[in-house]
Order: sequence, then structure tokens, then C-alpha cells
Amino acid sequence: MKITVKPRRGWRRVTFRVPDETLERIEELCERYGFRLDEALRIILLHDYVDDGVDVDEKAFEKLEKGIDALEKELYKLEGKWSSLKFRSYYIALDNQNLGIQLSGMMAENKRLRKVLGKEERDFSEVKELIHYYMAFGDKD
Repeated sequence: MKITVKPRRGWRRVTFRVPDETLERIEELCERYGFRLDEALRIILLHDYVDDGVDVDEKAFEKLEKGIDALEKELYKLEGKWSSLKFRSYYIALDNQNLGIQLSGMMAENKRLRKVLGKEERDFSEVKELIHYYMAFGDKD
């Protein structure tokens, strides 16, 4: 569980991750001794009852830095792939809009020619739905 602590004055916040088993144990102790959970957490944090259990040394920091560097490299690689896909999809969307405009014009011309020739009109309702979709006029749910 995440616990966020903020000071009485100021805007900074600190977030702690507390294992569920530890939190359940704290809740049991609170019920037994009549404390509220927030009071118990404040006492634990302010009076230094927290044992990190982590060896803080140079090797641990170097290992974490190497892990962070590897993740950053992977992030930049993924951002490169994502940006090229986004670029391509943008131009495909523009092409679809252009084709929608051309198709709409051809449908209007077809309708006018059929009227001039005295032929019955055709149903282009499915095509009109596609045009509205690609022109971004469709309902956005």
C-alpha cells in the first residue's frame, strides 16, 4: 500500500510503500491499543521506528544507477519507434481525409449525372458513414 505524507505547511509530499502484511499488523495493534491508523503511522514515522533493512553502500547505488541507465536507453529506443509510428499514422490519416474528400466529390458528380440521365439514385449510406469517420465528423464515444 502507498502512504502519502504531506507537511502541515508547504506543498511537498513524500510517498512510502508499506507491505500489506506490515500494514495489517499495524492495524491489528491499533485496534488492540485504541489508536487510529493515522496516529500510529505518524508515531512510527516521526519517532524513527522504521528499519530500512537495506544496506546503503556504493555498490548498491552503482547497481541502481546501472539499472536506471539501462531503462533510460530502452525508453529512448521505444520513444524512437513510437514517434515514427505516430508520424506515419498522421500522414495516413491525412491521406484518408483527402481520399474522403475526393470520394465525396465523385458521389456528388455521380448523383448529378444520374439525375441528368434520368436514372434512379443509388444508396451510398455506407460510404457516407466511412467518409464521416475518416473526416472525423463521426460521433466520438
